[in-house]
Amino acid sequence: MDKDIFYISIFLLFIGIGGQIAWLLFGGIPCNPAGGNPYLFGAACDPKATIASFQELQNISGYAMLLGFILLPAGLFKDGLPNPGFTARVFIGFLLILSVGVVFTGVILAPSASSKGPPPTGFLTILPGSANPTGAANQITYSPQNVTVVIGKNNTVQWTNNDNAIHSVTSKTEPGGAVSFNSGAVSPKGTFEYTFTVVGIYTYYCTFHPGWMHGTIKVVTA
Repeated sequence: MDKDIFYISIFLLFIGIGGQIAWLLFGGIPCNPAGGNPYLFGAACDPKATIASFQELQNISGYAMLLGFILLPAGLFKDGLPNPGFTARVFIGFLLILSVGVVFTGVILAPSASSKGPPPTGFLTILPGSANPTGAANQITYSPQNVTVVIGKNNTVQWTNNDNAIHSVTSKTEPGGAVSFNSGAVSPKGTFEYTFTVVGIYTYYCTFHPGWMHGTIKVVTA
């Protein structure tokens, strides 16, 4: 047993698992536009930083966890089978159970083809420069701004953020019986999909730029 490699692998695993837990607990929480709510450790929620920061945290901690998994057997079995004491055996057993649990949870939570919604059939874009209005009262930011979709034909709509700022797609009015939708923060180059199933006219807007970013979806039957 090589203690140096073993301790390094333990350190990397703790960093990796801790980072993944932090992402799971805090990374998917969108900021409110008006000042934001307290975020991690009471810090103010900054919509321009939190999503990207937690995404990087997830990526870096994921690589650390993977490297820790690779180094762990090297540390344990480098000089042959280990002969640890009782306390070490309990700790190693706990670590192995935790590792198997993390891998199993990752497999269970990984999205499968059957869990995905229908593929998008209607496509809209958030235009570049939408975060910085030109002063026109009717500036177009969602393109097309007014869309008609047909249930069963093109009623799964995908928005793509082609701007360099974070935006949202948030319903403002919904026909009777329809469920409201809210994309949360959509990062640059990110997408949001929603399937319309209730006939009517839906108006929506960006919670970060409500003064000028708005659009309309009209849902009809064939």
